[in-house]
Parts: sequence; C-alpha cells; structure tokens
Amino acid sequence: MNKIDYNQIALSKAKELGYDTIRYCGERNKWKYFNIFNWSTRGHKLGLPHIIKISVDCKSIILIQERSEILWAIEQKKLQNF
Repeated sequence: MNKIDYNQIALSKAKELGYDTIRYCGERNKWKYFNIFNWSTRGHKLGLPHIIKISVDCKSIILIQERSEILWAIEQKKLQNF
C-alpha cells in the first residue's frame, strides 16, 4: 500500500495557482485542508486566506470559495499553533 503525500500534492496545486507555501489546517469529512500563500506576504492582511481541500483519495482538489469553510480551516490552523 502506497502512502499518499498530501503535502506534496498541496504544494503542486499551490504552485499551479501562483503560490509558493502551504500550511496544513486540518481534516474534516474525508477532506484535508491546506492554507496556500506566498512566503513574501506572510503576516500581511490581504483579505480572506486561500484554502484548498484535497479528498483523501486524491481524486479532487478544490479551491474553497465558501466563507464559513475558510473560517473553519483557519480556526483549525490556529488551534494547531501555526
């Protein structure tokens, strides 16, 4: 059984979208959530963060648009002390 490297998948998608850094946020309903951003803009308030979610089977990668889902992911990231 092969182990799936979700971090590498998320980083590839982030680079495809023009970002260079990812941070794991959490997992919910068989989706893994990652915050994507450019390292040079870390710490700056630039509106809502960009979050992608990856299905556990890696068949779907989605850039989240729903505000409540973005806020949930950011809260999970804060709880992990990132």
